[in-house]
Amino acid sequence: MPLANAELEALLNDLESDRVERKQTLGGDAPEKVRQAICAFANDLPNHKTAGVVFIGANDDGTPRALR
Repeated sequence: MPLANAELEALLNDLESDRVERKQTLGGDAPEKVRQAICAFANDLPNHKTAGVVFIGANDDGTPRALR
């Protein structure tokens, strides 16, 4: 089931958790970290029974990454 925009915004602005991963870019080791997060979301060990989300282009505090 897709998440509504309001749900995504709340997840983006909340703390990083076992349902949320944020990456500023896909540079460096980010692709490997994203793959690990997706595997963790699929395993759903905390039994959330809801989707995990990877935000690309977001700082750790949920703000957009500054473009240069």
